Amino acid sequence: MTKNEVARAEIRRPAQKRSRARFEAILDGAERLLDTLPPAAISIPAIATEVGISPPSIYHFFPEPQLVFSALAERYLKRFEERVLTDVPDNIESWQDLQTLQYRAAQKWFNEHPAARQVLLEGPAWSSDIRLQDLDSNFVTAGRSIELMTQMFVMPEIPDLHDRLVEVIVINDAIWSLSIHRHGHITDEMEEQARRARIAYSRTFLPEYLPLRAKDRPA
Repeated sequence: MTKNEVARAEIRRPAQKRSRARFEAILDGAERLLDTLPPAAISIPAIATEVGISPPSIYHFFPEPQLVFSALAERYLKRFEERVLTDVPDNIESWQDLQTLQYRAAQKWFNEHPAARQVLLEGPAWSSDIRLQDLDSNFVTAGRSIELMTQMFVMPEIPDLHDRLVEVIVINDAIWSLSIHRHGHITDEMEEQARRARIAYSRTFLPEYLPLRAKDRPA
């Protein structure tokens, strides 16, 4: 069993409908607090006051405040995977264009969800559990990128492509996290710096030109 699985096992996940509703209400309350407060300032009593329930009711599901943020990370990662990068884009002529569009869609999503920014882009710095969840999600996102590239381009055999794309995500997230630390969100200027870093690293394993599949060529 991994450290991530041990940490998640400590969360008491409800089976009954009423308990599930309370579980989700606790996460909703923590999310509202994260819109204005850093995680370090959020305690179980603070969440209890926000939600309007007793602290023991929260401790029943989350013995430690950190586990609330772990559950929130799961929620945000699931939403991110469901709502970002789900469709094959139109009018893409190169892998560079595709990569830029993918990450700008992610930038927009994170900038629209301040609590998710705190948990997913800053959380790995203060939580090993969230870091592991984030790395697992990076693996999923890299796989989705390979699927899109395979649909759109004639792909050569590239050793360890999945691992290389995970590394691109890690490079990107480091720059985005710095932008959040400095400015509170992912600025267009810092996204441009991240784009340059992504493209430069990707050129170490991707050819400069990938032919489009015939059905994807612009009219």
